[in-house]
Amino acid sequence: MRDILITGLTTLDLIFKMENFPNKSEKYRADTAMLSGGGNAGNASVAVARLGANSTIFSAVGKDDVGSLILAKLQRESVNTEFVLTIENWQSSFSSVFVDINGERQIMNYRNSLPEGAAKSILGFPVYDAYLSDSRWNEAAIATLSLAKKFKKPGILDAEAPVSDQAVELASHVAFSKQGLSHFTNKDDVTASLKLIENDFNSWACVTDGPNGVYFLEEGILCNLPAPEINAKDTLGAGDVWHGAFTVCLAEGKSEREAIKFSNLAAAIKCTNFGGQSSIPTRTEINEFINSN
Repeated sequence: MRDILITGLTTLDLIFKMENFPNKSEKYRADTAMLSGGGNAGNASVAVARLGANSTIFSAVGKDDVGSLILAKLQRESVNTEFVLTIENWQSSFSSVFVDINGERQIMNYRNSLPEGAAKSILGFPVYDAYLSDSRWNEAAIATLSLAKKFKKPGILDAEAPVSDQAVELASHVAFSKQGLSHFTNKDDVTASLKLIENDFNSWACVTDGPNGVYFLEEGILCNLPAPEINAKDTLGAGDVWHGAFTVCLAEGKSEREAIKFSNLAAAIKCTNFGGQSSIPTRTEINEFINSN
């Protein structure tokens, strides 16, 4: 089993399924609802564990009821939480999430700024087979990707705006959201943006674009691996699942193209069921999907 460190945001999500998003200042009733762990790093760490790797998360929670629930849900998914910081007089992150009839989501998140220097403890961590960090906690992203570079391991950055130059430069692989790429490069052209990342930062880069799949360069030519066609019921956390699966594949020695194909499947299958982290697929479920299609 591969050992993977995931760094960044973990939250508690209150998820409400309804036909249409609220658009007036009045009361609404959800068709169904659930309480789930969430956050970029939280979701990715669960995906990594469900895909059969040893998943360790480095994040922060407050010493409060929400923090206790976040940790309990991660531990129930066999995610190692021993390095999660529990901070006094600091409020844990949580979100209200609306999911409509088409599976699209609308998120209102609260998260607190972390104290400067909070990521220093990462310097004493053991060596992992791969490292994944989101851009929500830049200090920890830089520390995580620095370790990956030091130990010559894959260091993957989940790049949503804002993204720092230093984090991109340290990462071996940068997976941008479409909005994150255009915000970082100030360019609307995907090919030009990806070339800028590879030439100026010497990092492999791609951009994830939901149902349109993933765009990346091979020998300077823009390539696209489309996402499987599905009936989406809940897209919440799909990108986080993609990043977790991509990291597992690189840790296992797969090529970027192979990793993208597998990650597209993992994210698509996640979207076929409502339920936050509970709908993240296992490797067995992904293999069954491949065999049935």
